[in-house]
Amino acid sequence: MTTEQKTQGKRGLRTLATLQTRLVNAKPANRTQAVSRYARLENERMRIQRELDAWNARRLEAERMLAAVDAELDTIKAMLLGTPAAATKTTSAQRTNVSSRVAHRRPSAAPALIEY
Repeated sequence: MTTEQKTQGKRGLRTLATLQTRLVNAKPANRTQAVSRYARLENERMRIQRELDAWNARRLEAERMLAAVDAELDTIKAMLLGTPAAATKTTSAQRTNVSSRVAHRRPSAAPALIEY
């Protein structure tokens, strides 16, 4: 078996330990610090969950508004073009069904990652 030593490149500014990286990567020294960190992380988790719920509610509202606008567009298009309303109602009904199925979808138990 050969032992190959890993050669590291030159250290740059990205590998320097700053106060912030030391604080973030530090392990709690005692139980009090661990409990405090746990409480902060729990509060952060709840804040992110509330933010995700607000985004989902806004997304559902936007989908409902879009379905209403699509339905109105279909009726006006039918009126302007003189096509029968029965043919256009199927497309708006399909859009409404999709919107209603999305509205009843539950958010997942584990929150998804939020990308900005």
